[in-house]
Amino acid sequence: MKVEKSRRKILQASALLTFASAIPLAYAQQSNRVENRLAELGIKLPPVPAPVANYVAYQLAGNMVYIAGQLPFLNGELMHPGKVPSEVSVEDAQAAAKQCGINMLAALKGACEGDLDRVRQCVRLQGFVACDNDFTGQSTVVNGVSNLMVDVFGDAGKHTRLALGANSLPLDACVEVSGIFFIE
Repeated sequence: MKVEKSRRKILQASALLTFASAIPLAYAQQSNRVENRLAELGIKLPPVPAPVANYVAYQLAGNMVYIAGQLPFLNGELMHPGKVPSEVSVEDAQAAAKQCGINMLAALKGACEGDLDRVRQCVRLQGFVACDNDFTGQSTVVNGVSNLMVDVFGDAGKHTRLALGANSLPLDACVEVSGIFFIE
């Protein structure tokens, strides 16, 4: 009986050690999950875009991150300036909205001290589309950024959203997007 109890304790201790040694491996496989997903999508985050006026790129309030409106800058150049659809096609405006999202992720990474795995939920996106007066496809344009968030974060990328038309946006941008994220 005493031998059986000792044997059981040894087996339990062995199982515990096996489990404990697997934890760092499992954790390591989960870390950099978002960065790995970005690489799979062929997305390299730029440096946090500098604000073009008197504001900050992001603001932390508890576990909420508020990202300032991002313009579609790619390599320092504004993508597709002008109004949709007379000067910018819907497809080009969607690509610009996606770039706004990439710039937003760069700011979010800064807010998360470099660790995008801290993001638990994309809560809300607000998209503004510079468009002709009779254009009603703002939601189609803003899908460019919405799809990106779901592609990057999966279910945690699903969000509430606002998609509005505007007569003009800063620097003649065709789209501007801001966001709210919940982080740990």
